[in-house]
Amino acid sequence: MEERDVVIIGAGPAGLSASVFTQLDGWSTLVIEGNWVGGQGAIAYTVSNYPGFLPGDGSILMDNMEKQVTSTPPSGVGAELRRERVISLKAEDKVVTTEENEYRAQTIILATGSTMQKLGVLGEERFAGKGVSYYARRDVDQFSGKRVLVVGGGNTTAKSALLAKTVTSQVTLIHRRESLRAYSIMTKSLQKEGIEIWYNTELKEIRGGDWVQTAVVVNNKTGAEKEIGVDWIVICVGTEPDTRLAREAGLEMKGTVVKINSQMMTSKPGIFACGEITGCDRHLISSASQGACAGMYASEYLALEKVKRGEMFEGAKNGKYADEYMAMLR
Repeated sequence: MEERDVVIIGAGPAGLSASVFTQLDGWSTLVIEGNWVGGQGAIAYTVSNYPGFLPGDGSILMDNMEKQVTSTPPSGVGAELRRERVISLKAEDKVVTTEENEYRAQTIILATGSTMQKLGVLGEERFAGKGVSYYARRDVDQFSGKRVLVVGGGNTTAKSALLAKTVTSQVTLIHRRESLRAYSIMTKSLQKEGIEIWYNTELKEIRGGDWVQTAVVVNNKTGAEKEIGVDWIVICVGTEPDTRLAREAGLEMKGTVVKINSQMMTSKPGIFACGEITGCDRHLISSASQGACAGMYASEYLALEKVKRGEMFEGAKNGKYADEYMAMLR
């Protein structure tokens, strides 16, 4: 079993930001990511509200964050990042188990972010990865010349439809309401590109053999159903916090999110949480800010635990010397 001072689960903006602060304070930091680095930020089409980052591709911002975290000083902070899927967390023992390894940490920061919501319609699970996807950006190369149906009404939905339109002429967008939630400029772009929009329309069932072949849609105003031929269905109906590890580890929840105190700590000592799993605003800057706070509080926790054991350290941890931490314990 490998040992680290800090293990951070999740390499989105929250997890990466946390690692900067723990690694700079001298704690051996390991970031674990089972999917892609950057989380939802890496697949954002355009980020225009992150200070210091001119409006641009979200993957560029997240790539810069990753380089800052993993590059050796002075180019970066030199934390370790491993691409492994975490399968369990033992909060009391602070043990993280992945498909490849097992790690014991002095403190753990949960930054598992969010996952795309599912519709829960017939055939959705069966055809996931077989014509049903949730990230158009990742699969667009396979859309060429195909019949693509995009489901949803937000900006991501509109951008997914526009992206699909760059490689195929057969793109239809359906939305359950009478108007889109996307910005008006996005709606105008859809119209300009000749993308057909069916309002008051919901996906009812997905059918096919080894691959998606048809979709059954229903008009929620008239009740009329129709079956249409499709090759790809992109579902973009929002995200939900990925709290599976937290719940299975027995961390206290507050509704659907992980409960934390003012120091970003969960109900289990030494286990911190940040980002969307705590219910913060779904903006990259909010997640990064929470991650930074979690990293600083985790560093402070480690320093306090160290002096409790009668151990001293040189320099400062989160801006305080060892004697200042000792004074905090009196």
